Amino acid sequence: MMESMDFHKIMAFIYLPTILIGLLGNLLSLYAYSRPNRKSMVGFLLYSLSISDIFLLVFALPLFSIMYLPIWTDEQKSFVVAYTAKYVYPLCMMAKTCSLYIMVLITIERWIAVCRPLEVQIWCRYTTSSYSIAAIIIFAVVLNFARFFEFEIEYIDGLVYFKRELLDSDKHWWYFMFYFIVISIIFDYTVPFVIMFVANMLIISELRRTKKERSLMTIQQQKEQNTTVMLLVITIFFGFCHFFSMALKLAESFAGGFLTIHNIYLEMLGEIFNYLIIIHTASTFFIYYIFSEKFRQIIKGIWNNKRRFNRHGSSTKIIYNTDATIIKKEASMKTRYTRISSG
Repeated sequence: MMESMDFHKIMAFIYLPTILIGLLGNLLSLYAYSRPNRKSMVGFLLYSLSISDIFLLVFALPLFSIMYLPIWTDEQKSFVVAYTAKYVYPLCMMAKTCSLYIMVLITIERWIAVCRPLEVQIWCRYTTSSYSIAAIIIFAVVLNFARFFEFEIEYIDGLVYFKRELLDSDKHWWYFMFYFIVISIIFDYTVPFVIMFVANMLIISELRRTKKERSLMTIQQQKEQNTTVMLLVITIFFGFCHFFSMALKLAESFAGGFLTIHNIYLEMLGEIFNYLIIIHTASTFFIYYIFSEKFRQIIKGIWNNKRRFNRHGSSTKIIYNTDATIIKKEASMKTRYTRISSG
């Protein structure tokens, strides 16, 4: 029978490339949506989402991967595990809450754009989105600040350990029931998921109604509709990846004991559900790339500039060889610049 630590070691090697790919993708998304021509409300929200997802992945790296890798001595591992649980876990949850409510904000923005187009100039403004993001950050910090006190660090025989403090349901049952269960279910799952579900249903209904009118739309209106479809895919995929974690939390509320007993199968289930959340965070770049033509152009521009730089950089090395080489290089450079200017 597989032990808990063996399973976590296997998952650590699965998490590692997923998180690294996600960090690269979100950094590219951050670059794409930081460009001046993307400073619309949607662009700013996706820019903010990329920042939040980067923080989430950075904090998830030690929490789900690094501390379980077989690279530590016993003393080092006890130190890393204890301080990761004590300090990195609350920061990871803050970033997760930010990403969650930015997704809610994106959904509301799309609902206004699709179902209340006459109110776009009132609500969908850059300043409004800036204040909303600031409010989300403050809310995420306040909501998750108590998590810094859920574990306590202690030293035994020169090793560092952590134990449940506020999270100890025997000593602090009020915290476990009111905050860890009730507050978490309301603000981490119920409120955001109800808003996203209702808004997305209304958006889908409106898109179906206007499907016949698509041929009469302007190019800008068609781009707006393509953006809406892209964001719908992101939010629906978001809901799918977070649904199972929500189901586990609801099971804890009504059945009790699931999150406090030590059971390898429940631990494996919880770890797989956490991995789905990381999958969503790491995959938004690919959704942007598939559905957004402008995004593809920016990313291809990065790649083309890199290839052009490498090509010019390697050609300059030849210039110092012989006179014949210099003549050949000048001819090839003239041809190359002619092609670039004509393109």
